[in-house]
Amino acid sequence: MKSMIVGLALLSTLHHGWEDFRTEQPLYVSGTVSEIRWGNPHPEVRLRVAAPVRLPSGLARRSIPAELEELGGREVLRRTQAFDGRDDEVVLILAPVERLMAWGMPDRVKEGERLEAVGYIHREHTEEFRPELLIRQDRRAIRQRSVPLPENPPPASPGSETGPADAAPAAGSAGSTGAGPLPWLVGGGLLVGGCTVVAVLVRRRRGGDAHVA
Repeated sequence: MKSMIVGLALLSTLHHGWEDFRTEQPLYVSGTVSEIRWGNPHPEVRLRVAAPVRLPSGLARRSIPAELEELGGREVLRRTQAFDGRDDEVVLILAPVERLMAWGMPDRVKEGERLEAVGYIHREHTEEFRPELLIRQDRRAIRQRSVPLPENPPPASPGSETGPADAAPAAGSAGSTGAGPLPWLVGGGLLVGGCTVVAVLVRRRRGGDAHVA
């Protein structure tokens, strides 16, 4: 029991944003409450899973809170699959206490209570399960989400990332579309030619001066 409490305390320090959970695949889980840590930032309820989990018939047609319906909750229910994790227990990360009270859940869950939940497994900590819908033993359906689910970015296609080879070449480099070695060669040739002409003229003038003398 002590190790469970320590485990729940450690989980409470982790980040619980929706983006940390596999929101692309909603799951249904049910079981019996074995332990509770009630408080902020998130109440945590350890659920002993009733394996094997079977998806209840008519789940997508169940009545859900209107606010969750507006956030796409009905479509989530249509995509929900049965939880098939190997863990015989999961920790439900619920909404903050103040929101639970505002959403029709002023009382905390009790040990031994049977719960159903539709939600998502953490991307790294598979024992964490964040519901967006919690169904109490008395059939009350309590929403756990007040914001749209994060959009999952599409996987990057091969070669789509911009690397050093894709960067524009620096001015004056060999691969640049600007000035290359040709202007330097032309300039050098003109300089040499000019020096030759000057030398010839100087030599002729000296020769003319010597003849006059």
